[in-house]
Amino acid sequence: MDAAAETLNPAQPLVSVVMSVYNGEAFLQQAIDSILQQTYTNIQFIIVDDNSNEETKKILFGLKDSRVKIIYNVHNRGLTKNLNEALPHCKGAYIARMDADDISLPDRIEKQVTFLEHYNHLAGTAGWIELINEKGVATGVWDDERAYNTAKELTNILPQKNVIAHPTVMLRANVLKKYSYNELQKHSQDWDLWLRLFADGLVIEKMKEVVLQYRVHTSSVTSLHKNKTAFQKINETYTNYLQQVKTWNEFNKKVKANYQKNKGMMFLQSIKKIFIKSN
Repeated sequence: MDAAAETLNPAQPLVSVVMSVYNGEAFLQQAIDSILQQTYTNIQFIIVDDNSNEETKKILFGLKDSRVKIIYNVHNRGLTKNLNEALPHCKGAYIARMDADDISLPDRIEKQVTFLEHYNHLAGTAGWIELINEKGVATGVWDDERAYNTAKELTNILPQKNVIAHPTVMLRANVLKKYSYNELQKHSQDWDLWLRLFADGLVIEKMKEVVLQYRVHTSSVTSLHKNKTAFQKINETYTNYLQQVKTWNEFNKKVKANYQKNKGMMFLQSIKKIFIKSN
């Protein structure tokens, strides 16, 4: 049996932690350590290396913890495909997300497992983030995230915007493996997943506390999106989501209404740009 898949403590459910990394050597070791040094030790840590540079691979090669499983891609495939690639390797009852530049607080996994074991009607849970910079200095919080926490609040707001920080999420493995990530969504695979779950009545609730330090730095901004407006990015997400909808319940009708509203805002923005150029 794979050592990483063994149950180290039968009294604790195994948690699979999934990370994707591409040229993330600057903050990778700190991110990895924050998982391997969790107070909750019964974990399987799956890292998908997306054909990274030698500096990143050197860090990965140096990992000796038997709980770590590394998948090396020959070609760069992108985050969404990497996450789906990791799912069949997950042996845990729960799957937690982690990014290669963030820091999970030491008791994050312990608290999230306890939360989900108690509230067994939930498909998953998330938590709050603390924003940090390249030096690890706290710079603020995400206000929208803290404004919406309960299943009811999230059901009402998610058709309009994403307010769940992906790397804070822990889901039941059977749920995530059934739904997986929509590979049409190269950049908003998390929001798409929340929409599909909530549309089917599978809800997430947040723990009202910080579970992760979320690092904001120059290289965390996807270059493909630098020339796209916020409305264009949102429109892309809505379009890819709606083309796969089969059941037009009230939730999905709200998603479509917000899609149409966003298209109107895109149109007004384009008119404004033309007006500015003509003057």
